[in-house]
Amino acid sequence: MLGEACPYPLIMAKQKINEVAPGGRLIIDFDCTQATETLPRWATESGHAVEEFRKTGPAQWRIVIRKQGDGSERVTPDDYTCSVPGQR
Repeated sequence: MLGEACPYPLIMAKQKINEVAPGGRLIIDFDCTQATETLPRWATESGHAVEEFRKTGPAQWRIVIRKQGDGSERVTPDDYTCSVPGQR
């Protein structure tokens, strides 16, 4: 989601979480300052867990959201990363 303006990271996260199996993870790298508040708030209000939320660059962050439900306790290649093609 790098380079995407708000509220696009939140909109995509809401769509992509539906593709994640219960207990799976959605990993989002973003640089929208507003999303530092909206993504974790949406995740917790929706019953998901925020497993990681950290700054990865001067104006970049990574959030790892575990979808509610049973699942593995470690990240695997089957976990999901939110990516957006160059054009919408």
